[in-house]
Amino acid sequence: MDPIDEAISAIESHEDGASLSYREAAKRFGVDRTTLSRRHQGKTGSNEAQGKAQQLLSPQQESELIKYLDKCTRRGLPPTREMMQNLAGAVAKRPVSYSWVTRFLRRHPGQIVTKRVKGTDRERHQADSPTKYKLYFELLHSKMEKYRIEPQNTYNMDEKGFFVGCVNSSTRIFSKASLTQRERAIAVQDGNREWITLLACVGASGVALPPALIYQGNAGIQSSWVDDLMAAQHQIFVGYSPTGWTNNDLGLAWLKLVFDRYTKAVAGRSWRLLIVDGHGSHVTADFIEYCISNRILLAIFPPHSTHSLQPLDVVLFSPLAQHYTSELNRRLHGSLGITRITKADFYINFWPAWAATMKRDRILTSFQATGVWPMDGSPVLNRFMPRPQQAATNSEISEQGDGDSWNQLRKNIANGVKMNTVAGRKVAQSLHSLQVNNDLLHHENKSLRDALNTKRKRATKSTTLPLEPEHEYHGGACLWSPGKLREANTRQAAKEAEVEQLRLQKLHDRDVKAVATLYKKQQADAAKAARACAKEEKLQAKKQRAVELAKQRALKQLQREAATTQKSHNRGNRAKRRRAVAAISQPDAGPAVASPPPKISVRGRQIKTPARFK
Repeated sequence: MDPIDEAISAIESHEDGASLSYREAAKRFGVDRTTLSRRHQGKTGSNEAQGKAQQLLSPQQESELIKYLDKCTRRGLPPTREMMQNLAGAVAKRPVSYSWVTRFLRRHPGQIVTKRVKGTDRERHQADSPTKYKLYFELLHSKMEKYRIEPQNTYNMDEKGFFVGCVNSSTRIFSKASLTQRERAIAVQDGNREWITLLACVGASGVALPPALIYQGNAGIQSSWVDDLMAAQHQIFVGYSPTGWTNNDLGLAWLKLVFDRYTKAVAGRSWRLLIVDGHGSHVTADFIEYCISNRILLAIFPPHSTHSLQPLDVVLFSPLAQHYTSELNRRLHGSLGITRITKADFYINFWPAWAATMKRDRILTSFQATGVWPMDGSPVLNRFMPRPQQAATNSEISEQGDGDSWNQLRKNIANGVKMNTVAGRKVAQSLHSLQVNNDLLHHENKSLRDALNTKRKRATKSTTLPLEPEHEYHGGACLWSPGKLREANTRQAAKEAEVEQLRLQKLHDRDVKAVATLYKKQQADAAKAARACAKEEKLQAKKQRAVELAKQRALKQLQREAATTQKSHNRGNRAKRRRAVAAISQPDAGPAVASPPPKISVRGRQIKTPARFK
């Protein structure tokens, strides 16, 4: 520790009531009294403190950043240099240079370390030969002179495959503690090994033809693959095959629908040079015949030499893969590894990588570095010649700015808190810690929101686009332009709208039927209740009529009985009168015969003999 710092610690460590003057402390530790007093009162600072004050991030902020780095490493998501720049920029509230990460690593060698993480390495056959390459350049340049090939008519086409969810090897930043505990360096990747092939073609004039993507599938082009494709902004063609690789039909379709369409107007009647590798789909009889009939000079690279001679391989495909890996890592890191990467996510990661790679200057460099144009093979052949030792140059880029955010915070704290006390420094450290954690959480939350939006978007069911076949037959292979895909999307949207309308109509019909059924049931229940009520009323009326009928019958019975009694009395008197008259008229008659007893009915009524039978 510096003697002045020791003297300040001795002054601050004295208990309350005890005092140690600046003079005594300066004498004890052998320092200047004025310097000690000004340093303790915060009027001046040490050279080390001055240097730290000029850093983009304060020591406390860098300490919190290292803690966050350790968390990411333990999750299996160690950040790349680009991610470290983004994290530091989120804390500093300003962009961070690439060299800042280098200086940050140098400042903390005991806490963080860089290590290259390798994915699946492919062993590539090395066939470098200066003699073979020299013969190739002699043949190529002689043909270019013979057919008067111009740079605007010189093209290189090749294929590149992508595993949808696999990243290339990249340098990551690990915390030493977590690296020691895990005993190995790992970086989480999605691992989706679905294959997509890119057909890329660039010209020596610095142009890049629209790329063609070959998806792996058997059921046609799915809508989810091209949801993020915007026809007005993206020039691209899309096809599919069962393996995700090109085949003879797709190669011929690309030659006709992409290469010839986009280069014929520029060439006019001039010959065009197309340099390809020896892939089977590029050297079929139909492919070569079409090239000859359309004034296309076809050149084939020597076997196993594309890593040295092909412009796309030498200069362009490597940064394209790096940009794609960066996009994939950014999305994977933003979602903390919880979101799957599918074919539906490929295009949204691929197009930014393609746009960032296919720059005019880089394309021109690719043809120059491979000796195609200008027609000079020395950039390749010189690799086999001994080169002089070059002096190392300092490529470090100076950092811009002095980190106003944390310096402003330090000034605000100093206005209200005495920074020359232990309590004041603790308050400052706590506030710095809270600020850094808050900034990192905001950065993490934004990434998680993006991941959630991607997950919600993926919930939409993917469908096969209704693509109309081309009028010209290409052996069953087709490549679809953005316009065709847009038309297919329009037809698909109309079809889905029709299906939705039919579904709504069915729902409406079902609801109407349910209402009608309910109405019929209500009507039936009401009719049943009415019938029951009428039946009850009828029963009551019947009972009432029965009572009245019984009363009437009883009354009639009484009337009959009364009438029968009166008739019997009158009949008896009449019989007596008849007998009396008969006795008077026949006095000498013999004894009278007794009349028969009256007949009685079952009900006890007397049966009256009709008068005509008497």
